[in-house]
Amino acid sequence: MDILTILLAAVAAVAVVVAVWALARSRRLGRAVDDAIGRIGIGAPKRRRHQIEALDSGLGRLERATAQAQRERAQLAGSIQTAPLGIVITDDKGVILTANPTAARYLGAREGKAVAEVRIRQAIERAVLGRSAVEMEVDLYTPVRTVLEVSAVPLDFGVESAGCVAFISDVSEERRVAAMRRDFIANVGHELKTPLGALSVLAETLAATIDGDAAAVRLAERLQTESTRLSRLVGDILDLSQSEALSAREDPVAIAGVVRAVVEELGDGARSAGVNLAVDPIDPSLQVAGDPRQLRTMLSNLVENAIKYSFATEGGDEPTVTVRARADNDVVVLEVADQGIGIPEAHIERIFERFYRVDRARSRETGGTGLGLSIVRHIVRSHSGEVSVESAEGEGSTFGVRLPVWRPRT
Repeated sequence: MDILTILLAAVAAVAVVVAVWALARSRRLGRAVDDAIGRIGIGAPKRRRHQIEALDSGLGRLERATAQAQRERAQLAGSIQTAPLGIVITDDKGVILTANPTAARYLGAREGKAVAEVRIRQAIERAVLGRSAVEMEVDLYTPVRTVLEVSAVPLDFGVESAGCVAFISDVSEERRVAAMRRDFIANVGHELKTPLGALSVLAETLAATIDGDAAAVRLAERLQTESTRLSRLVGDILDLSQSEALSAREDPVAIAGVVRAVVEELGDGARSAGVNLAVDPIDPSLQVAGDPRQLRTMLSNLVENAIKYSFATEGGDEPTVTVRARADNDVVVLEVADQGIGIPEAHIERIFERFYRVDRARSRETGGTGLGLSIVRHIVRSHSGEVSVESAEGEGSTFGVRLPVWRPRT
């Protein structure tokens, strides 16, 4: 074997090795291209020669999608930075990642505004740990009193926490205007109560002293009726104003005592109207956190409405209004059920609006002002509760109030 043959054999062996290596590398690159095409989200073509074209097309779409996402992110970031509402975004440990200029005023501040940062961080911590939205109101006693509403909402990524976003709103002007409106209503109401009371007494005296003139007697009685209606309206307006201004209280209130006080107050009126006022046995240990006077006002309005719209039929049994209360996990359910005329379904969603009456003619007959259920709703909301109604025409209505059970602080 000569030298040329040996060289040719060596070259052939090297060529085979290079070919095997190139084939293996080509296969690895092919698999890498297939994986890349799969990750991009396009179908891999069967022929290798089309893979590069598919990969190039997929990369082009990915670049366009990335550019669009970057534009949307820039728009979102710009919106957050220019929003008049304070916005704070944190990670899943509550560490602040970004805050817009409106929120930054309350972060790292001194003196009075330092309280805001503490409360904001408390709201964020509770939202992140509890995985539920947290709302709170913060009063800042700086040279100008400021009221902030802080709402912290947890962000979830599947089952994992992705952090939290907190919204900070300055509601000082709204609170100031609302306070002025309540003060105006209260002052006007109190100023009207005295002359209205005097007018009612004068009308009653006039009706008692007139003798022989039937027309004058009717006018005096009408004057007395209308003054009484106006006095009741003023009283309801004052109750509504007070319920709107009511701040949360955490005093324990026994529901059995509230029910007993209301039934004693309205028992004579129910008997005069031919209505049986019944109370199911109530556990004396049932307690809610709140204002006992406001809770009595709330229940009194519900019971009084039930009595007004329960009418005895000729030859039938007297209608019954039933008050009951029970515990349902962490809430107390208070219900007032009647056997009255019921509420048409079309009106149920609006009956808690101010001055809304289902039947205006009948409301005039019963002396209703259209404010009773609105007062109920405000008192229930101020006690962190819910109010609902179930009704059927001709069968009666059941109003239900759900209030949190009072728990002693630990």
